[in-house]
Amino acid sequence: MKSKILFVTGTDTAVGKTMVSLLVMRALAGHDAVYLKPVQTGCMDPNSDSDPAFLHRHLPHGLPHGMTPADCIHLCRIQPKAPLFAGESADRQALISFVAAHAALHQTVVVEGAGGILVPITRQWAMLDLARDIEAQILVVARAGLGTINHTLLTLGAIKARSCPCLGVIFVDPTDAVPELDRAENAQAITLASDIPVWGVIGRQDPGNPSAAILDMLCMALNPFLN
Repeated sequence: MKSKILFVTGTDTAVGKTMVSLLVMRALAGHDAVYLKPVQTGCMDPNSDSDPAFLHRHLPHGLPHGMTPADCIHLCRIQPKAPLFAGESADRQALISFVAAHAALHQTVVVEGAGGILVPITRQWAMLDLARDIEAQILVVARAGLGTINHTLLTLGAIKARSCPCLGVIFVDPTDAVPELDRAENAQAITLASDIPVWGVIGRQDPGNPSAAILDMLCMALNPFLN
């Protein structure tokens, strides 16, 4: 059976992709799933201050299959910049092969992007191109509050323009600052304009002990991807 690849992207940097990736991995408990962060910038030590290190600390048994945080990363750069400007040029085929090697061994691969969907990896190859080239379904992480309609629709438009499959949108509101009505109106506007579902909102969560309701919501969102 061909591996299923989920690409977790965002409408911007620091919107909550890593938290969503953690919760997706929690929701995939019992599945043969691995997590990858092919490109990591703004990182001094992959095993301590990377996004995979965050997952390793907060998953009940650490990263699956005995992987270390460094194992999840192909390209690591110290500078907190878009990969194009963060250091030595990335090798497109090497990144694709990195994901493919794990996809050959596991049923499900969760790939977290860096920054937003159009962040450049090379001069003519962006995160969206990586998602397309690894034949991933895309899950978009977006803020829940003011401005998210525009940012999310722009992201969904770019995904549609490349004919990439989009699983849907997850809102993140880490401080529970956005009123429920605003969350609902923003989700409705995005779905009406794009025909892409907004599955729900992840509010304030303990990364080591997320709520059962949030995991149930993510299981529902992942159902079309897994089946």
